[in-house]
Amino acid sequence: MIREESTITAVSTPPGSGGISSIRISGSKAFDIVSEIFEFTGDFSKVGSHRILYGKIVNAAGQTVDEVLVLKMKAPATYTREDVVEIQCHGNPVIVSNIIELLYKKGAQPAEPGEFTKRAFMNGRIDLSQAEAVMDVINSTTVKSERSAIRQLEGKTGTRIREIRDEIIELLSHISVTIDYPEYEDDMISLGNAADRAAGIRKSVEELMENYDTGKILREGLDVAVIGPPNAGKSTFINKVTGEEKAIVTHIPGTTRDVLEIHFSLKGFPIILHDTAGIRDTDDFIEKIGIEKTIMTKEKSHVVVMVLDAERGLDRETRELIDRSDVKKTIYAINKTDIGDFNAIADYTGSSSCLACSFIRNEGVDRVLDEIYSYIAKPGIEIEGIAVTNQRHKMHLDKALLHLTEAIEAADTNGLLDMVSIDLTHAAEELGKITGESAGEDIIENIFRNFCVGK
Repeated sequence: MIREESTITAVSTPPGSGGISSIRISGSKAFDIVSEIFEFTGDFSKVGSHRILYGKIVNAAGQTVDEVLVLKMKAPATYTREDVVEIQCHGNPVIVSNIIELLYKKGAQPAEPGEFTKRAFMNGRIDLSQAEAVMDVINSTTVKSERSAIRQLEGKTGTRIREIRDEIIELLSHISVTIDYPEYEDDMISLGNAADRAAGIRKSVEELMENYDTGKILREGLDVAVIGPPNAGKSTFINKVTGEEKAIVTHIPGTTRDVLEIHFSLKGFPIILHDTAGIRDTDDFIEKIGIEKTIMTKEKSHVVVMVLDAERGLDRETRELIDRSDVKKTIYAINKTDIGDFNAIADYTGSSSCLACSFIRNEGVDRVLDEIYSYIAKPGIEIEGIAVTNQRHKMHLDKALLHLTEAIEAADTNGLLDMVSIDLTHAAEELGKITGESAGEDIIENIFRNFCVGK
């Protein structure tokens, strides 16, 4: 899956103008290609590994394209475990384009999305879960999400999964000896012992999956839908949280027509607030579409902040909103309690998550945020622990768990070690798909297809 004998290149820094741009070249001909366009006071072929050189890139006519710094790194002590050169030039798109064009003319090929990281994986420098963590590190938006991605990049998740997989393989080896070589009594294993060990392995997988919900939030963010009737104070709440005029606030009902997303960090966790259209009966076609989006957003969100208007009281629309709410995931923020009745609405909800607020006075905002955080924070979850954050990993862990359960049932009911062995083999394969030991080409290609070019 690595292009044979190809040397690849791409820009590793974001497109556009900037102080510096970095161009990466990787492959067996990286040094030869760069030496043809790079001039400095010395012999590039004799320069040692991991040395930074100052010089200039020149074109075929001998004209200077740019003054640059060049980092030379010899295999295998590189990101891809191939010979690698990185050229740091001025961040002018014209200069970058000219240098890339020169590299192409000398034999380098354009890198495909994620090809540098794919080569790191294929050459054994990192496992597949670490490769996926590269993009998580790039895309993380908070301190905690970044730290979680770094732990995966360091290989902690992959290491634990390989440990569990090794336990399965060791158990399989004992079963194989018992079936094929009964004369080796010391290595034989009984059905009961096999079931007990499979149960212990299953418990390890379950423990690994315990933190998935929180881990997924670390990676993707907690979706919070802010809903309620028109003019209840939803947009005011959004603006108070962000400290900016993100949402339009007017006295006219139906101002918000679409779902507005606001990203921010809450105690290190990424939060996505969805400011939605006010829910009411209306003949306005566009507003109806906005209300339909509100309902869909509410259903998909992890948490709902229902902003209710104490001034308008417990009218029909307010009662209908409360009646249709999911109490388990709804925070009832009763706004304008400085001029209205809190108790009537609070009593009708029957929920302990009712907060008296006056957003215009900045009262109750922090309490709502504390309630949102309570849906994330769980006793015993430490940020330094291993958390499964990737949906693909969760899918394979679920399948491994199913096969382990079937192995235990086979040992308890069928009494055949062969059947136990088949289920354990499937479980080991599922875990191997996470780290790459048993991942097929289709899985690998799909993962790297989502990478950015240059990484």
